[in-house]
Amino acid sequence: MAENTTDKHNPLISVQEFPDDGKLQIIHGYGGGQFRIAGQTYDGAQFVLPRLTLGWQVTSLEDITVEAITDRLATGKNSGILEGQDGQMTELVILGVGARADSHLPQLARSLKEKSIRLEVMTTAAACRTWNVLLTEGRSAAVGLLPVD
Repeated sequence: MAENTTDKHNPLISVQEFPDDGKLQIIHGYGGGQFRIAGQTYDGAQFVLPRLTLGWQVTSLEDITVEAITDRLATGKNSGILEGQDGQMTELVILGVGARADSHLPQLARSLKEKSIRLEVMTTAAACRTWNVLLTEGRSAAVGLLPVD
C-alpha cells in the first residue's frame, strides 16, 4: 500500500500556484488558419496572455516588430490583466512562426532584450505546446502565434 507523502515532500523545484478561475488561455488546437483557445475558436494570428487572447494584425515574419509585440503586451496590461500572479512584467515572449521556424529573428531578439524581454522563436505547433506548459507553471509569459493550414 502506498503511503501518502504529501506532507513530508520537500520539493527541489517550487511551482507557482495560482487560482484557476476557468479563464486560463490554454491552447486546445490549431490548424486550418484557426486556433482553439480556452473553449473559443479564433481566426488568424493571435497574441495570447495567461488570461486574455488578442487578435494580432500580423501575417508574416516581416510584420513581427518590437512594436507589434509591445503594443499587445500593453493592451493586456491596460485591460487589467495581470500576466503574473503578483503583476510582474512579462519576461518571455514565444513566437510561433508557422510550419517552419526558418529564422530565430536575431535583431528582434536584441531589441526585446533591451526591454528585459526574452524571445524564443519556434514552429507554431511547438509554441502551442510550450505555452501550455508555461501557463500551467504560472510563468509570466506571452505567445504570439501565426496560423498554420
